[in-house]
Amino acid sequence: MNKKNQDYSFIKETIKQKDKKATRKKLAVAAACGIVFGLCAVSTFMLCMPWIMDMLEKKGQMRETVQFSPPEEVSDQEKEAAQDTSAEKEESDSDTAKEQTENDSAARILEYYRTIQNIAAEPRKALVRVAGMTGDSDLLDDSFLTYGNEEGIVFYKNEQAYFILTTSENFEKLKTFRITFSNGDTAVGSLCGADKRTKIAVLRVETDVISEETRKEIPAVSLCPERDEEIMQPVIAIGSPSGDMDSLFSGTITSVAGELNIADAEYSMITTDMVSGKDGGGILLNMQGQMVGLIVSDDEEDDFVLRAVATSQIGALLEKLTNGEKICYAGIIGSTITMEQSQRLDIPQGVYVDRVEQNSPAMTAGIQSGDIIHGFGDQEIATMQEYSRILQHTEPGTRMKINLYRKNTEEYVDVELNIIVQ
Repeated sequence: MNKKNQDYSFIKETIKQKDKKATRKKLAVAAACGIVFGLCAVSTFMLCMPWIMDMLEKKGQMRETVQFSPPEEVSDQEKEAAQDTSAEKEESDSDTAKEQTENDSAARILEYYRTIQNIAAEPRKALVRVAGMTGDSDLLDDSFLTYGNEEGIVFYKNEQAYFILTTSENFEKLKTFRITFSNGDTAVGSLCGADKRTKIAVLRVETDVISEETRKEIPAVSLCPERDEEIMQPVIAIGSPSGDMDSLFSGTITSVAGELNIADAEYSMITTDMVSGKDGGGILLNMQGQMVGLIVSDDEEDDFVLRAVATSQIGALLEKLTNGEKICYAGIIGSTITMEQSQRLDIPQGVYVDRVEQNSPAMTAGIQSGDIIHGFGDQEIATMQEYSRILQHTEPGTRMKINLYRKNTEEYVDVELNIIVQ
């Protein structure tokens, strides 16, 4: 055989039979994965289905309605029916709002009166009943807080005594009093001082005759130190403003321009919108529970309006009475001439003498109605308050120089007189 033409075979192809077992295994794995994927897809779809339906529903609701035809006209009857329905709804809403407003107003009013009661609660504990006694047992009166008829209130206390502010025409003649406190406890008191011009008296009850329980329970109502009353300022009246014992009123100040002119003094008056009883009395409180006025009855007024003397004006008087000092007396009833009155009437400034009391030191000195006092002692004065202050700092029996203007024909002349203070 020729070698040159001989074929050599280096690669021998062998066909291997496939492993049927491995193939089935792969198919099983693929099927399992498909099942798992399908379950996941179904679960996800079921969880998201409510949200998808909600979104589709909202989208459907937001679909704009297209209308090319003109809107249908509403009949008059339908319009009236709609208007009636609307009116009924508005009326119902209005009634509801009105009812709510009334309820709110009633609540505010109730809260206001509760506030008044809370403010007055402590000062009312200081109210007392005063009975003047002659000898050991005779009682002049046993009334509770009726002005001018033996009333009282504790306005100051210290370790030694309780001091009671009261009013009466008869107390200056008495020395011993029975005091009944608001808790029912009683004690014997004595007279510190009395002023017959204002009918004000100050009584003293020694601390050692008051029970310990009463000392803890009974407060003292403080005096308002400054005159800060204003129109429309709320005030509270306690005592017997209506004439009945232990009354409680509330109201507002309507005027602070009034004046109470008595011998040798001029006090500012507070007028309120409250009605006063014929024998009404007591005190006025501000919203801090301080005493701002002493209720007085004016015999010349018949309108039964509650008025009070500003306590800031009578502080000096109460101080003298509490210390047992005598009230000096000259007998001049006058009023202050303001700068505006002086310019408008073309008269000098000073204290205008309205009148002098009979048999008074002023009458003895020759002071006349119409005189204008501008000097007292060695001091120039322009107001009744300045005159009264100098007088009350003078010892009874002192001879005082008094300078005044007296009209002579068409002009005022300066006159100097001497007066002996009682």
